[in-house]
Amino acid sequence: MSRPPAPCHIPRRVSSHVRRKNLDPAIACALGSAQPAHGVPVVIRALTALSISLVSLAFSGAVAMEIGPGQDGVCLATLSGEIGSGDLATIRALDLAPPATWDGPEDGRWKRLCLNSPGGDFRESLAIARHLVTERIGTVIAEDATCSGTCALVFMFGTVAQGQASGLTSRQLHVGGTLAFQRPQPAVPAGDAPDGGADGLVQTMLGFHALASRMRPDVSRPFLDADLIEALRSLGDAESLAIDTVNKAGRWGIGVIGFKAPALSDRAFFHACQNLTIWPRQLAGDQVVFARNDAVFALSVSNWTAGGAVRDRYDLQFASRDVFDCSATLAAQGGAEALPLICGSRGEADIGIGPADCGDPDLLYLWAPIPALAMVPAATPLAALADGSALPEEDPALTRPTPCQSDDGEAEVINVNNYTSLRRDPHVESAKIDELPKGATFPVPRDPEPDTRHADHAQCAALCAAANAHQPYDRAALGACIDENWMWFRITGPKGAEGYASAKYLDF
Repeated sequence: MSRPPAPCHIPRRVSSHVRRKNLDPAIACALGSAQPAHGVPVVIRALTALSISLVSLAFSGAVAMEIGPGQDGVCLATLSGEIGSGDLATIRALDLAPPATWDGPEDGRWKRLCLNSPGGDFRESLAIARHLVTERIGTVIAEDATCSGTCALVFMFGTVAQGQASGLTSRQLHVGGTLAFQRPQPAVPAGDAPDGGADGLVQTMLGFHALASRMRPDVSRPFLDADLIEALRSLGDAESLAIDTVNKAGRWGIGVIGFKAPALSDRAFFHACQNLTIWPRQLAGDQVVFARNDAVFALSVSNWTAGGAVRDRYDLQFASRDVFDCSATLAAQGGAEALPLICGSRGEADIGIGPADCGDPDLLYLWAPIPALAMVPAATPLAALADGSALPEEDPALTRPTPCQSDDGEAEVINVNNYTSLRRDPHVESAKIDELPKGATFPVPRDPEPDTRHADHAQCAALCAAANAHQPYDRAALGACIDENWMWFRITGPKGAEGYASAKYLDF
């Protein structure tokens, strides 16, 4: 018959602190049993034991770490198996020379390691993490690979060089890979202090917290955000925190690869505005669903001259308690391929993206790139990115109205003093058959009819075709077509006669 465990004895000095601070008795037992002869402040020992219980892992029967080949275009080598004492020396000995196929060796993104490990020795993992930051080595979790336990902590410190700049955070998770943080049983058994005693334990944990709070080279945020550390603290012994949604990856700065990036569109911009104006501070909560509803949000597109070119400018305003708005456009930075850029703010959270003045064309260079991950709803599972189900085709009923179609089948007479003429045929030389009073509303078909006699009929028709297909087009040129009475709507007038009214005088 097995003997029941001996009751934990908490020394009087520790016991009084437990009563005052409401510490977990199990942690207090570990503290009391591991108390060194010279004594360590009880608060420090409590913090140390609590931290160790959250991030140290105990493994049995795991395969020792091995270094295998990498994947072309992804990583130079693959680290697999349990992390153990001495593994840092093995990593230091790796030859991480740039591949012959890499065009720009000054761009350090070639210098990455794939991780496929259950974690292991906490102190060794911490040392490896420091090495990654110092030597500018990025991390990748490839398809079908799993990185958990202290491996997840190592992964979070992936960093690469970027020319003469300070570097980039580089930690990439394939949508088919697994990244999971865990909190197992405490690594400090009662009655058995770790090597180095409580002093060494304190120093280890202080080193972890110092490294976790170290600022990333490319953004003013730590490698491990405070809410991520808090989430780890709340895990149960058998629980794990998997990075399995767009929200978690986006909030905690984890790059996601292995999926087709969406193009900038109404829908993509709509999601990016909501995500990027909250992720710098916290996980996204409930988000506005993309549906055409002017009472909830207003989305428009216009021509904007900035950066020496005329380009589409998207503008989005949300009518909610937490007022926020964004603008977006496509532009090239540093001679590279044109990328979607965003500028905006969220008032209640006091978060800004890009320059304070989003309307100043001279500040376009300060706008922030829109990562592909931000263009889908925050709640999207990463698995949905893998199979493409997270990227639906644009629904024409939900996209912005075009100038070449009626939005709701009605048109109001505008831009006149008293009335506009209803004509027999769709051109200004046709006979007048009725008058449509200013402010009056009439049913109209969805599609207008053109004046085929117009000198620029072919050009105007091509502009409308692009607009109806939600493709880029010259809005100023199309506006000129409408102003020159090229577009007409068939309407039944007050006298019952059917004729045509110029779109120039209609709000449709």
